[in-house]
Amino acid sequence: MVLSWPQLLSLRTRASARAAIALSLCAAALGADGQTRDVGSRATPDPAVEEATADAYGAAEDPSTTSASSTAEAYRPEIPTETHLTRLETQIEFIDLINERRLEEALPLAESMVTLTEAEFGSPSEELATALNNLAIVQRNLEHYDDSKASFVAAIDMFREVEGPFTESIINPLVSLGANYHATGDYPQALGLFQEARTANRRSYGLLNPEQVEIVYHIAATLASMRRYEEAHLQQEDALRLMERVHGTDTMEILPYIYRYAEWLVSAFQFEPARFQLVRAMDIIRLEQGPDSPELIKPLTEIGNSYRTQKLAEGRGISALNRALEIVELQPEPNALALARVLRDIGDWYTAFSRVGATGQDYLRAWQLLGEVEDGESIRAEWFAEPDYVLREYPSSRGLAEASDLGAVQGHVRVVFDVNEDGRPLNVTVLESDPPDFKDATMMRAIRRSRFRPQILDGVIVYSKGLIRNFTFYYVTN
Repeated sequence: MVLSWPQLLSLRTRASARAAIALSLCAAALGADGQTRDVGSRATPDPAVEEATADAYGAAEDPSTTSASSTAEAYRPEIPTETHLTRLETQIEFIDLINERRLEEALPLAESMVTLTEAEFGSPSEELATALNNLAIVQRNLEHYDDSKASFVAAIDMFREVEGPFTESIINPLVSLGANYHATGDYPQALGLFQEARTANRRSYGLLNPEQVEIVYHIAATLASMRRYEEAHLQQEDALRLMERVHGTDTMEILPYIYRYAEWLVSAFQFEPARFQLVRAMDIIRLEQGPDSPELIKPLTEIGNSYRTQKLAEGRGISALNRALEIVELQPEPNALALARVLRDIGDWYTAFSRVGATGQDYLRAWQLLGEVEDGESIRAEWFAEPDYVLREYPSSRGLAEASDLGAVQGHVRVVFDVNEDGRPLNVTVLESDPPDFKDATMMRAIRRSRFRPQILDGVIVYSKGLIRNFTFYYVTN
């Protein structure tokens, strides 16, 4: 399992805590697919490594100044062997690279950790299974999916051999292996692994334990990818109801799960039910914290943005965004990032729906505020480095097939266009299409009807040239 903070604080040395935190991050924070995190990670350093780490950092007392009966003496490690030190040094370097997200450099160290751990603890062993799991996580994040699958399977098999077939240690590797199959489009295999992980989780922690909720989200996403939408929706509802049993239906603790469910509903184009959940969240916040709580900013902006996603220029949408802006500015010390985010969303609204063209003032104010924010330059790049959709029209699906249909062939249309300072696409041209002329007209029409957040360079909204979008589709030849 990922160590809890009380467990981390109970570790005997600063060095061992550092190792435990970093390896937990390796197994959990690097994540499964960018939207959900791994659960049930088995990433805790073994006691021998903790003891060796303490000695290497000088955390243990000097034997010459401590009596054999003292408490400290009882915890003193044996003198580390050369294998211990080699593995320890590799582990520390590996941790540093993981924390810096230098995964290409971390990979050979993860491979070395497997070899060194096997030499020290043998096979099968819990320690070797953990090393294999960490290697698999790095491989997966580098998109080395085949290698990662093999490493996860080896870790799972070894945990089962050492600890039993339903050990909690297999939960995270099963989820991660499922994420691998999901990423490569093998959804049935992914679904089976996620369901197996949930079964192991419930056997270990009980039928209603909250730790399973992330696995449920994985199951829902995979079912949606398989176009089993009703089942996916039931899984999302199950996740929310599960957390309501844990936190109650009207507490601040339930809010993240209400937001997650509302986000799902928006992605499924169920806009009114999504807004119902967001209004529910606002009612909870007002009751607990009052009418001007900054916690209201999130549901208000989500409501406003849901109307834009729906392509509905409803006055309630911009009213919600303006109310969010008012609440941010009412705070004694307004949060610059929160203010910039609301201004960006208001700018997106006017870019999407204004008939005369947006002024861009909200974007420019947001861009300026990011200069006051930690890591503001990277956020500027994320938001404004190149035009991005704020209202997206999709091409007609007439004449298209599913990828799984018998005889389906993949086609594509590549379109190039400019975006002016108002976010409007101009000079839309087909660069390449296969088959020629089959979907050219509908793809160009979709681009022309879309709207984009304009590019900002050095605080100036600019005209952007030569943007390229590639549309892929499937069709059946006669």
